[in-house]
Amino acid sequence: MYLFARLRQLSLSQRLEMFMAHERGVKKLCLAGIKSRHHGASNEQIRHVFTRAVLAEKYRIDFHPKGHDESMWIQDSISLAAELHEIFESTNIPYYVTGGVAASLHGEPRSTRDLDLVIAVQPEQINLLVATLEEAGYYCPAGAVEGLKQGRERILNITHTETIANADIYITDDSAFAVSQMVRRQLINLEGIPKFWVASAEDTILQKLRWGQGSQSEKQWRDVLGILKLQAEGLDYTYLTQWAESLNLVDVLSQAFTAAGM
Repeated sequence: MYLFARLRQLSLSQRLEMFMAHERGVKKLCLAGIKSRHHGASNEQIRHVFTRAVLAEKYRIDFHPKGHDESMWIQDSISLAAELHEIFESTNIPYYVTGGVAASLHGEPRSTRDLDLVIAVQPEQINLLVATLEEAGYYCPAGAVEGLKQGRERILNITHTETIANADIYITDDSAFAVSQMVRRQLINLEGIPKFWVASAEDTILQKLRWGQGSQSEKQWRDVLGILKLQAEGLDYTYLTQWAESLNLVDVLSQAFTAAGM
């Protein structure tokens, strides 16, 4: 519990700065390790290996990174969220950050490979969104884009061609819980920290419990416990219990309360 006692002493700005520094540090170590293993390789070769390491299973052979400035490859998820914030705002598309980044903001900071976002986009906005993303240097797989247009897909994975920053963009549905999450999103607007929208702590807990039910993911469970331990006194328990009942999460939420010592 010492970790959470220490985290409670930090402001949100300080926790975000710590998270950003940690993410950049992980990428710097990854790049240093690649250079060490590929001594004498060209900058282009190093970039190729680094790209594959960063994107892992999301690497696509038709993705072609650009630029040779290594400092551009070391980007954190918060900076990426800020860049995408400008794009979504300019195209009038509501969104919020979710997943590991939201869990790290509300709870225990951890490394995350990419950024997860949820957007409320209309079919007629998809062409504008994709064009705006591509103009800003993001690679959007043609097959996924076509799937979105036809309604067959609800996720678009994008990668910036220069920073190699990666994000999964999920298309929200019109369910009551989905609408509630979008309504309750919170704007992070702090001095010295890039501006972006994020899912509330309560919605992040509920969503993590939903994701974890099918997969039995220890990562999702740890994220939930981290938020409960850090945000204990500031959570809206009425909202949590009401939606837990609606989403059939009462038992697992109760287990989480117990595991978090609440």
